[in-house]
Amino acid sequence: MAPESLATSIDAMCPGDELSGIDGVEDTAVTGRVAAATGPQDLLPVPASGSGSAAVQDGSTTLAQLAGRPDAAGADLPGSGPVALRAVGTLAPAVVAAQEWLSTSADLRGLVTTPCRTAGSDLWLLGGGSGAGRQERLVLLNPGGNPVTADITVHGAQGQVGTPRTETVPPGGRVAVLLDAMAPDEAAPAVHVVADGGGLHATLTDTWLDGSTARGAETVVPAADPGTVQVVPAAVLGGGATLRVAAPGADEAVTSVTLLGRTGEVTTSADTVLTVPADGVGELTLPSVPAGTYTVLVRSDVPVVAGVVTRVGADSGPGDLGWAVSAAAVEEVAGTALPGTPGVTRTLHLVSTGGAVTAEVTVVVDGEPRTRTVSLLAGRPADVDLAGAGAVWVERGSGSGDLRGGVVSTVGEGAQALLSEVPLDPVEVSSPVSRAFPLP
Repeated sequence: MAPESLATSIDAMCPGDELSGIDGVEDTAVTGRVAAATGPQDLLPVPASGSGSAAVQDGSTTLAQLAGRPDAAGADLPGSGPVALRAVGTLAPAVVAAQEWLSTSADLRGLVTTPCRTAGSDLWLLGGGSGAGRQERLVLLNPGGNPVTADITVHGAQGQVGTPRTETVPPGGRVAVLLDAMAPDEAAPAVHVVADGGGLHATLTDTWLDGSTARGAETVVPAADPGTVQVVPAAVLGGGATLRVAAPGADEAVTSVTLLGRTGEVTTSADTVLTVPADGVGELTLPSVPAGTYTVLVRSDVPVVAGVVTRVGADSGPGDLGWAVSAAAVEEVAGTALPGTPGVTRTLHLVSTGGAVTAEVTVVVDGEPRTRTVSLLAGRPADVDLAGAGAVWVERGSGSGDLRGGVVSTVGEGAQALLSEVPLDPVEVSSPVSRAFPLP
């Protein structure tokens, strides 16, 4: 195994105002915040020595800077363009950022929380739907220093939909694409983005205006890489919720679905088997359960990706959408910054599958880290209240299970509630050290 050292450079991006930047489509301004945080020194396997810097930037303009550990900083979202998190030196390990906006206007309603992520080369995004007033915007983000080409395909119930599209994303920039032009009638789209010449981050913003009634908004980040086990760690159920599964391969997928609550597996008489066509997408209405946050476990005979959409609100009135996607297992440390949006309540939902595990959970409140140990039995999720926290960090402890987490954010209650769900992202703390020797 290659030796490890602390990460020395991090470049991550958030989309900024997702509802702007498409030629021929009217921009919609949103008012929100971006927050960044460095983790406590105790998260690092070895002490960090030397100098470092970390900042949130709008192009060449610095919006906020971080100065130490733990530290937090925030700023208003810029009017257009992406937001970048750049960190080097001692502040590069365990640094995170996220953006958030909230709207309750007549034509746009939703709480939208989006973590800033580093780049990947093969991304799957699940979100959106058909119908008048439903709109999906794909935002491609390039945190690197060279142009990157993105090949975009949309998949649906019958496989690939429409004609693939190619976009070039400039260094440090973004490109926004309206998916209605690619697959206007697809009821259950899944978007596949393959990057060439470097890495990209991508988000998919799902907004729904039904006539004159705002039904909700959410921005989705890429789901976990395709696998035969997919875990959506934190999905709010109890109203109308639907599982969406994409099978990115030449074989159809036969999947079984299990809901996990506080006491373990939820017993139900509803159909929990979903067959997904090869290269296509399938949906399953999830069983009716008491209102709360659950883990949705998907097992498949071939690799798949998965997400859950929750509808909030009465059929005849305004509401919101919450998209929860499958998350990667936490091998080392995971975390997220938590923007200080007034009125938002947040909860961390942790789950272990395949065995028991312990997790060290650190919430940072007013600059002070507070750590507790959470012991998780296999298939029995646990909640951690995030009241007052500007950041949360989870460090994997002992045990044989696969640890995952998600953060649920809400405003209000019942049919008037606004909802946003994000997976807890693994963050880079250390990186392999290359051992190269000159030739004689």
